[in-house]
Amino acid sequence: MFKKFNTKILRKGEWIKNGANQKLLAEMWGDYIDWQKRKKGENSWLVKQLKKYHCKKVFDSALGDGCDSIYLIKEGFDVASNDIDEVFIKKAKENAKRENVRLKVLKLDWRRLTKKIPKESFDAVLCLGNSLTCLSRYEDRLTALKQFWAILKKKGILIIDKRHYRPILDNRERIFKGHFHYSGKYVYCGKYVHSKPVEIREDKITFKLYDKRTGKKAYFVVYPFTHWELIYLLKNIGFLKIKQYSDYQLGYNPKADFFMYVCQK
Repeated sequence: MFKKFNTKILRKGEWIKNGANQKLLAEMWGDYIDWQKRKKGENSWLVKQLKKYHCKKVFDSALGDGCDSIYLIKEGFDVASNDIDEVFIKKAKENAKRENVRLKVLKLDWRRLTKKIPKESFDAVLCLGNSLTCLSRYEDRLTALKQFWAILKKKGILIIDKRHYRPILDNRERIFKGHFHYSGKYVYCGKYVHSKPVEIREDKITFKLYDKRTGKKAYFVVYPFTHWELIYLLKNIGFLKIKQYSDYQLGYNPKADFFMYVCQK
């Protein structure tokens, strides 16, 4: 999920290396999103979308700690769960065992999915948890989306989300002075584990994940899509039927934490 984090982040004299950083991310991620509170905020939105479009076979492109895959398997969907980060895969398997769920795990690079997956194999592809923004290069983001298109059946759907980055880009000085907030109601719902930007550029934002109880810290880097940029990419690939949601509500809300897109092939 966050394998693209391959640099060192210097913050207050402390170096965080990739391997140790990934372990800390995986350890804290469940508390950061808070599975149960997230489900409450989502209010079955994901399942409703999949049922609306008659989806059965689902490709979860970013397994992470297993939150979405485990939830959908319990709801009766046939899910193939993909990730390339061994640390998160291990955590997802631990979570699945606790929930009495068996995962079908794939370890495929998004840019080369069709080398292992036949075209038009899935009713739905999920790219959730802000995951596409972890690809730093435009070419990689474009190629990944083309591969998602390729493995979708006709009239299948891609469900993809991203954080609302514009307020972060526009308010960097205030944020660095300590004025950074998000609602905590929808995607990142943790009570004790939070995130904040420690580096803000037009082409990269570095977030620090921190646990208020233990003082543990980890970092992840994302590409900050502007509002129309992702929509343009999706349309350019061929997704002409795109429904946008703001914090799971249909339409555009400039105050939303997250945007979700349901894109039909």
